[in-house]
Amino acid sequence: MNKSYPVKFNNNDISEVPGVFLYYFDSTDLPNRDIKIHKLARRSLSIVTSSEYTQKNVRVLMRICSGERHQTEETVTSVKGLLQPQNGELLVEQGLDFLKYTATMNEFNIEWEGATAWVEIVFIASTPIAEGSSSNTLASFNITTPSDSAGFTVGGSYLAEPIINITINSVTGGTGSISVFNASTNQGITITQVFNTGDQIEINCNTYNITLNGGNIDFEGIFLTFPPGAQRIGYTDTFTTRNVDVTVTANDRIV
Repeated sequence: MNKSYPVKFNNNDISEVPGVFLYYFDSTDLPNRDIKIHKLARRSLSIVTSSEYTQKNVRVLMRICSGERHQTEETVTSVKGLLQPQNGELLVEQGLDFLKYTATMNEFNIEWEGATAWVEIVFIASTPIAEGSSSNTLASFNITTPSDSAGFTVGGSYLAEPIINITINSVTGGTGSISVFNASTNQGITITQVFNTGDQIEINCNTYNITLNGGNIDFEGIFLTFPPGAQRIGYTDTFTTRNVDVTVTANDRIV
């Protein structure tokens, strides 16, 4: 019987273990949420001050049958061995992509029916927001004026934390600043440097890191995020002239 639901943990495809048939997994339930509520004085009213996702359970169901009972027991032991690492990379198939979590096996429940083992595995995902395995180019545009912007669409169901690559093809009056920002909120990053032709800037809004030609640099502001749907990124600089390429990439994120 074909393995319809691939699940990979620490680069091991559990569905490819001989005798294992994965027939169900559930990664679509919402994660646990830590909600903080503040009571307003002298009013029958409260407000939510924070609502952060904390962890998520990912449940995998499989049938294991390798022939005789003792052979199936050996396969069960092998599967348990593959699931022991803590904070491993868990990949589960959804649609045409794999969703990526950092997870640890928390339960291995088993029921026997003759020589067949029916197994429920429960992973705790410490990164409750899953990330798609492939990076998408959201926007790519060329800039020859002091300010410009580009529209794009964010997929998934959670905030995108993009990587923004800026290439300075040519510049005059390069002692100054570059700013990139979410055009809806005007929140973003400003970098003040002496910029030269050929400079490469990477703003990684997922790892909170900015480099110029591979070396870390100082900056001001807030790293950009974009919710799902139609969005727009803005660019400004203080140069005399410029020819600049900007590329925005991100993985879909699923809650």
